[in-house]
Amino acid sequence: MGSNECQSFLDKVADSDVDIRIVAITDLITSLKEKTENISNDDARKYTDSLFKCLGDSQSYVQSLSTECLAACIKVIDIAIAVDIVRQICKYISTQTEKDNPSAMSGALRLLTSRIAMKPDDKTSLAQLAIPITDTLKGSSALTSDVVVDIFTALIDVLTYAGAQIANDVEALDRVQSLLLKYIGNKNTAISRRAVTVLGTFVVSVPGEQSQKALDVIFQRYNDAAHESDRCMMLRVIVTIARQKPELIRDRVSSIINDELQTVNEADNELRVASLLAFKTFVASTPDLANLRLKDIYDAAIEAAQFDPSYNYDDDEDGEDEVDEMDTGSEDGLDDEFDEDIYEDNEDVSWDIRLSGVKLLSTIAESELYAPETMVQDIGSLLVKRFKEHEDVVRAEILFTYAKLLATLSRRISSSQESSGMDVDNGASDLIKQQIPLAVSSLLSSIKAYPKHMETKQLGFVILTRFVPLSIVAVDGILSKILPFVLLTLETSDTAGTSQAATTGIVKPNIKIDALDFLLEYAKRTELSAEADEFLFAIKDKITGAASSNLVMVQASAYNASSAIVKLLRLAADASGKKVERYLSWVSEITELAIKAVGTQDSSLYATLYPFIGVSLQQFGDLLDDAIIGKVLLVLTEWSQGIEKMQASMNALLSAVTKPTHLSEKYVLEIAPSVMSQASEKLQSSNVKSQQPALVLIRSLSEYNITAVNALTHSTVARIVDIISATPESPPLMALQAFSGMCAQVSVDTIKEISPRLLASLSLATVYDKLSASAMNKLYRTVGKMFPDVVQSWETILVGKWVTSYVQFDSLRVSNVAETAQVQNPINRLPVLAKGIIALRDGYCEQKGGSLSERFMPEALGKTPKTVEEVANVCLNLRALGYLAIGNMLEENKSLYDRIYVHIQSSNADIRNEAAFALGNYVGAFPSNFAGLFESAMTAAAAASAAAADDGTGGASGVSSVDRLQAVKTAIECTLRNKPDPETVKDMWSLVFDSAQESTGPMPDILAQCLAMIAAGLPQKFIPQLASCIEASRTQHAKSFFITAFRTLLADKSIEDQCDKEIKEVLPVVMNSISDNDIDIRKLSLLALYTVIQNKTDLFDELANTIQPTLFAQTVVDESLVRIITMGPFKKRVDDGLEARKCAYQCVHMLVRNMPGMADTEAVVDSVIRGVADEQEVRTVVQQIVNESATSFPTAYKARLDDLVDAISAMQAKKIGKNAVKQEIEKQQDMLRLTVGIVHTLEQIFPKQAKDDDSKFGQLVKSLADMSALSALTPNASDLAAFYKEIKSPGAFSAVSAANVAMS
Repeated sequence: MGSNECQSFLDKVADSDVDIRIVAITDLITSLKEKTENISNDDARKYTDSLFKCLGDSQSYVQSLSTECLAACIKVIDIAIAVDIVRQICKYISTQTEKDNPSAMSGALRLLTSRIAMKPDDKTSLAQLAIPITDTLKGSSALTSDVVVDIFTALIDVLTYAGAQIANDVEALDRVQSLLLKYIGNKNTAISRRAVTVLGTFVVSVPGEQSQKALDVIFQRYNDAAHESDRCMMLRVIVTIARQKPELIRDRVSSIINDELQTVNEADNELRVASLLAFKTFVASTPDLANLRLKDIYDAAIEAAQFDPSYNYDDDEDGEDEVDEMDTGSEDGLDDEFDEDIYEDNEDVSWDIRLSGVKLLSTIAESELYAPETMVQDIGSLLVKRFKEHEDVVRAEILFTYAKLLATLSRRISSSQESSGMDVDNGASDLIKQQIPLAVSSLLSSIKAYPKHMETKQLGFVILTRFVPLSIVAVDGILSKILPFVLLTLETSDTAGTSQAATTGIVKPNIKIDALDFLLEYAKRTELSAEADEFLFAIKDKITGAASSNLVMVQASAYNASSAIVKLLRLAADASGKKVERYLSWVSEITELAIKAVGTQDSSLYATLYPFIGVSLQQFGDLLDDAIIGKVLLVLTEWSQGIEKMQASMNALLSAVTKPTHLSEKYVLEIAPSVMSQASEKLQSSNVKSQQPALVLIRSLSEYNITAVNALTHSTVARIVDIISATPESPPLMALQAFSGMCAQVSVDTIKEISPRLLASLSLATVYDKLSASAMNKLYRTVGKMFPDVVQSWETILVGKWVTSYVQFDSLRVSNVAETAQVQNPINRLPVLAKGIIALRDGYCEQKGGSLSERFMPEALGKTPKTVEEVANVCLNLRALGYLAIGNMLEENKSLYDRIYVHIQSSNADIRNEAAFALGNYVGAFPSNFAGLFESAMTAAAAASAAAADDGTGGASGVSSVDRLQAVKTAIECTLRNKPDPETVKDMWSLVFDSAQESTGPMPDILAQCLAMIAAGLPQKFIPQLASCIEASRTQHAKSFFITAFRTLLADKSIEDQCDKEIKEVLPVVMNSISDNDIDIRKLSLLALYTVIQNKTDLFDELANTIQPTLFAQTVVDESLVRIITMGPFKKRVDDGLEARKCAYQCVHMLVRNMPGMADTEAVVDSVIRGVADEQEVRTVVQQIVNESATSFPTAYKARLDDLVDAISAMQAKKIGKNAVKQEIEKQQDMLRLTVGIVHTLEQIFPKQAKDDDSKFGQLVKSLADMSALSALTPNASDLAAFYKEIKSPGAFSAVSAANVAMS
């Protein structure tokens, strides 16, 4: 789009012929939509100016096209030009008289503002539009309501996307707020409602005091509303705010709920709907507060859902069970034509109330505030009774809600069973089982009563589908009732079942798909009951018809359902001998149908069609005709299609031939040479999508004794080795599996030939995922079993390569060269190597006999290694012994224990680590040795402690004790993993517990971890004991130890919620230690509290109010813990309470971050004011608290703003000594930078006060920007000014962003 094109457009758009103008603008729209780069500013201004003039064109179509064209321009012009054109539009609107109607201009304003808001540019430019947009309404009473609504809509976009920037513009803030407060009382309902909506957006999007004022106005007008319509309007805005930022109104939620509950059932329709919507929002956003009046909210929902004063359902109750003959009212039975005069009650004005009541019930069910039994018995029963609702939209919502209730119920029951290992919701399961027959009868009656409402039928299938996982037995019982409904659905024409704009989002585009999805879910069962057998046999031909549909999605769904049914039929035949031959003709017919359809290029169809073909061969391969099998195999062995389709074909073949399969082996042997040849060729491809199915096919075919493919074996194995060698550190799982499978056809000569390349790769492997590790071990085991003669050479090569790399690494490590950091420590590959050697030897022993453990227990294991090579071999043997112990492949052997124990005292760290692993797992396998290991570990720890006291180091005893303690931890882990008897665990607990109680000094943290592991293993027994230990500790050291163990338990994310019940019961006891006399105990208890608030907020809810006074008391400096120490001529202040106080502040930070609604806002601000004057370690946390809480608690901060400013000013004026060292200078600068950050955060929250020269805060902000004024206040003026300028610069992080980065 050059200048010539621009001029051509200008000429045409100025033409007097309207058609020429229309064509010019239309062509420009097309060109702009295709353009990806910005046009020049000069051309951009010409285009936008001419289009602006066209907005005033006499032809409305030209006006409309000009608006669209300007919107298209936004993405390819500079944002400054876009803002200018919006300013012109605003100016034009603001100058209109009563005779003018600037609707084209207001429409353009609305659309252009929306497009500018979507641009990723600096939102500051967007914020600049707030004033011109508000100016359009200045004294402009002549504007029509639709124009005013357009202007407000534009303002919503500005507030939504640039609220933070507007918060810094005092003039814009005042103008917007004044305008909105003026218009919310407008006599025109459309205008006043829109103004209230904008005011709600202002509250949500613009941080700071003004938003709080606006919120106060909303609540004041809500409380003072004289008319229900005004109250309703304000309530809807409150609901909108609650949805987006519930923390803003949390403190008023209970009051609103109480007020609305008093009037909800007597209010007019509009207010009643708004009240129900408010309840729905509060249940979803603040469930803890809604739960206080949940019974009353539920009652209001029930009454609303049944509110139908103009309709009598009594006449519909007769004949509910007479649903076998579906009176559909049309030839097809499921026409989507709809006669509103017959099925809609146009006089009914109560349907909106019922709809809102049902939606509220839906939210209550999803909130999980009710027990599953109550959900079924109360909510479910009511919904079932309302299935025959006469208003279509309400009936759809009722069915939709019931379907969601079933999904929630299924999830909760499943979750309860998984967490407890038992069916803890038998009550709910039994109730739903009893409810299903009644629900189905009611559903079918509704379908019969309203046969032409398609969504009722589609949601019916969704409900039937969701019944299946809840009670398959109950579904079996209603099959005869729903059979006519299913048959009628599947035999309709393709167009008859198309959904009519379903609003629920859970139905499919065609009702046949919903029906087939039900069949798919129903067939995913493990037993074929007599009822299921008859049902499936009755509908099988209809499924075939669906597979012949003209709609691809219907076909795909039919093949999906058929796959599940075929699997079920064969499962029944194999498990119980049920005769399934009568289905053979159907399986044959639909398989042939699938074969004919394989030419499709539709990925959604062949993605289900090929799997069905594979399943039909897999499950019915012994019953299908040879001709059909031949056709299928011909299709599945043709791989000349595109990548995706070829992959689908290969996967289907894989399904058919992988054992166990009912396809006769003779067919596999016939196709094997061709398949193996093609698969081998695919291995040469660099495309992983080709390689993977080829590898899996090779693995599967290798399970057959295929002598005909021996000629291909050598080249195939060589290609598999190439794939493994391409990524030696992480060899592909499927390549490892394929190699293992091919070993049956591989000769010894081939193995010997490929061994050097293969072992060079495997020796570098560092595998972490379980599947790949298992595949690698299987490869080693297979080679050891099938080729015992190569085991020694393989082992020699693998061990030799690893020992060599270890020696090289050790040499680098000893010389302390920088290269060590760039090289992977061979110890990281030791687990893979040790497991591989075990697997290799295991296969060898299975073939040749002998003891596996003997390989790893040479005489040298009990001796001290003298060379690096010997060190490496000892490490390998120890690691292997540890794995043998884990696998219960060792016998208890005192001599072996002694040999391992020798090495845990080694001077070599690698040997000690491996010895700890081996010894710990050995003791875990044979727990009778635990007492001896624990005693020796504690003796070594005591010796290390004594040595440290004597010379300040732990020496050899120290490192040895650490490894022995690690062995103790490993032993406990291994013991718990083996699910020992409770007495064994009790003995371990007693040893650790007694040791802690009797200790006269600090206990090692690793033992606290051990105690936490035992408590997590048997929570009901040991968590209460752990809490009682804290209370009854004999010494402060013991108490510290037990609190540390409890905190470790809290922080262990691997145990998830399995211990929450026990933790919650004892948490108050543990938290009592926050006010302990000992400062170290207080610190540990605060750390435990921090972990609770961070990871387990649900456990803290009930404690929040009682514990906060104690918590905030810990943020006060305890002068009794402050001491002055003399260091030569200097004196230094030492605060022994600093670390605990910092922990308290960290708890406060986590509280305002994770649970702002529970925080004592006044106490938070008090602690912030104290913290500003505290040590730098505390101030850092204080800044995070301010950044996190100032937007949530603006009222509390505003009330103490002057005090906070005094504290900040005092710190900024603090002098530093003339002889200050570098560390002191840096600390001073960090403090100054931090105070500036706090000021900047507060400046964003309180922009009005920041501009007020008469306020302390305004004076402080002004001084930071005025060097001369600042110099008169503080000796740190230059630093403060520089820091303030830096933080205010356009590219700088905001204070909030900086704090968030620090927290990360």
